[in-house]
Amino acid sequence: MNVVEINPGSLETLPRYVETTIALTLLTVYVVITLQPHSSIHKENSTLRERSVWPIVLIWRLARNKRVFFKKGGEPEKTMDEKV
Repeated sequence: MNVVEINPGSLETLPRYVETTIALTLLTVYVVITLQPHSSIHKENSTLRERSVWPIVLIWRLARNKRVFFKKGGEPEKTMDEKV
């Protein structure tokens, strides 16, 4: 960590270090999930092209499933424990 807060002679700051670390971590997660042939995120035997759009598909599935758990009024349905 060559940042000004630790090493006064350096040119980078701690916020820039955190920003770069988060960006590289997200890129690594994207690449690893995309290149996995078997994953719970994408369908079995999917092509590389289909796996490469997994963030969009995941958000779409989560949004679609969210509608199942909410009533028309926007209030969440009761869970099985609350119904008893």
